[in-house]
Amino acid sequence: MLQFSLSTPRASAHAEEASDRAPTETVVNLANAVFNCSQEAIVVTDTEGMVIAVNPAFTTISGYSALEVVGRSMRSLQSGRHRRAFYRELWAHVAEHGYWQGEIWNKRKNGKIYPALLTLSSVRDANGRVTHFIGSTADLSRIKKSELELDHAAHHDDLTGLPNRRLLITHLDRALHRAVRQGAMGAVLFIDLDRFKLVNDSLGHGAGDELLRLATRRLRESLRSNDLLARFGGDEFIVLLEQTSPEGAGIVAQHVIDRLTEPFLLPAGEEIYIGASIGISFFPNDSSRADELLQHADAALYQAKSAGRSTYRVYSSDLTAVANTRLTMEAQLRRALERDEFVLHYQPLVSLTTGRVFGLEALIRWQDPERGLISPADFLPVAEETGLIVPIGNRMLKVAAAQMKMWRHSGLALDLMAVNISPRQFRHLDFAGNLAATLRETRLSPELLELEITEETLMDSLAATRTTLAALKSLGVGLAVDDFGTGYSSLAYLKTLPCDTLKIDRSFVTDLGQDPASEAIVTAIIRLAECLGLSVLAEGIETQQQRDILAASGCHMGQGFLFARAVPAHEVPSLPGLGRVP
Repeated sequence: MLQFSLSTPRASAHAEEASDRAPTETVVNLANAVFNCSQEAIVVTDTEGMVIAVNPAFTTISGYSALEVVGRSMRSLQSGRHRRAFYRELWAHVAEHGYWQGEIWNKRKNGKIYPALLTLSSVRDANGRVTHFIGSTADLSRIKKSELELDHAAHHDDLTGLPNRRLLITHLDRALHRAVRQGAMGAVLFIDLDRFKLVNDSLGHGAGDELLRLATRRLRESLRSNDLLARFGGDEFIVLLEQTSPEGAGIVAQHVIDRLTEPFLLPAGEEIYIGASIGISFFPNDSSRADELLQHADAALYQAKSAGRSTYRVYSSDLTAVANTRLTMEAQLRRALERDEFVLHYQPLVSLTTGRVFGLEALIRWQDPERGLISPADFLPVAEETGLIVPIGNRMLKVAAAQMKMWRHSGLALDLMAVNISPRQFRHLDFAGNLAATLRETRLSPELLELEITEETLMDSLAATRTTLAALKSLGVGLAVDDFGTGYSSLAYLKTLPCDTLKIDRSFVTDLGQDPASEAIVTAIIRLAECLGLSVLAEGIETQQQRDILAASGCHMGQGFLFARAVPAHEVPSLPGLGRVP
């Protein structure tokens, strides 16, 4: 029988001598209980990979009995999905580090393949010689299924089944990279259904929804199988064409207009005529940024509508003027940093059950002496692109920490200061060191500070992410996943990251009470957070109905205009719901 032992405190020299000879019966029983009661499948092998013992969870998950696997090589249980190089790298990591963790494919007795998270560790004797290997696997089938369902709901339009705006941006970003790499041209077609609002207003939303479904079908029929069609919102659609030309894009646009000009027959018998207007922008010629390409196509769409509808227009612009504008903005940002023109406004974080303000989120603003207060949307993209976001972000982090220290000292009952960290700032080599210096300088207790990092940033280069998060966590600060649900995070990997909070993106909160899909997504995120042992906070709460739905679903923290807009520092002490320490 395989024995397990745990070390325990030694009360005396006699007890120490006894414990050196053999583990106590209590400790052995405890170790065996842990082995037998674990919900993860555990396999113990010798150094040749022969199975010595398995726990009950292994037999439940795999379908094999202990008698069927003990004495067999683990190689006979492999799924066949991995190449030999995969196992060579795995065992090389175990030999060097003593463990390996990652996702693998396993095979049940019935032949079915399933995903699992494997933790493989070596066991050494007193002389440091490897004597056994212990593999612990968690079945990821359910979490992978939930991941796929959540991902699909978050990135597809519920009415038409088309990719939504988020997924469109992802595809457009990738298409831009391919076009630049291959020296090819692509096109964005911004389609707006003419007279759709009239149909919606006269026949009702049910007829409008049916018309959108029928229009979607025709659009699909008008395109190649490899062209991307997305619903941008309302009666607006986007077509992404790769490997095309101005002539080719024009042919597609005219074909789409011709098809949508044909009458639609609704189920109730109404014959509807609408049509479409289209704006076209080309990449990378017009821009190498997805948002700008869409803006350019939208501007061309406006020209098409102004020309009488049921036509298309191509965007044209002076690229030199755009470049000059970017350079001017960079120079202005550098000057603003030198003149200390960046300030923080603070939005309260509120308990949805009591209404108490327990914390604040620090939000950057640019106080330009000539133009007044400038929104971050107008300057952060350039700051990120140029790298200026690193010194700007570090300075704002220091301001937020010092302000929090001062407010706590003055008696304000604040438990948390949340600060947004940009992707470039997070990836900067000195980020953790700068944060440590800020905490020392401001003397702020680290548990009062929470860093908000977007889901997309966390999932980019997981190895580097884990290293940075470990360094930040060692400082004692909290970590929040911002804009959760809008990216492509693997729930299995998210489980391994040392995060504390999931922040539900405002795009899901906006439609609560109106869109069942949004409510389902929010509920799924809340349940996921519960499973992972994380707190959850909702952004963008604007109505009492949204607050009530969130609270009833198990989300007890939030922020949004329902409670307060972001306010300058001098207004924070007067925020409703913010108390003082007795």
